[in-house]
Amino acid sequence: MTNPYDVYLKTDIETASPIKQVVMLYDKAIVCLKDAINNIQEGDIKSKINNINRATEIILALNSSLDMEQGKEIAKNLRDLYEFSYLKILEAHAKNDIKLLEDIIQILDTLRSAWEELLSKS
Repeated sequence: MTNPYDVYLKTDIETASPIKQVVMLYDKAIVCLKDAINNIQEGDIKSKINNINRATEIILALNSSLDMEQGKEIAKNLRDLYEFSYLKILEAHAKNDIKLLEDIIQILDTLRSAWEELLSKS
């Protein structure tokens, strides 16, 4: 049986504007990293790995979606931030470094806010 929430969420994602989809990706990455922090604190390694994997997949997807030709300097700066975040998430994963994950959450939250502002103007 199909979960009504899953159907709603799928429809919400599919009908969202590209900017809204980016905001939703940031939201999910942030939630995954916060969950990974909780997993570290609770010693739940399997869940931590799953949450870290989801967050890194999102970062890679955001990075690969950049249009370097159209985006020019902004796209280059975003690429640098995504690559930095990806590497730091992997480092935090290896070291169970909660502070590093919190730092990445702050970066993603700042980026999310900028995209949210763009969304409100569109």
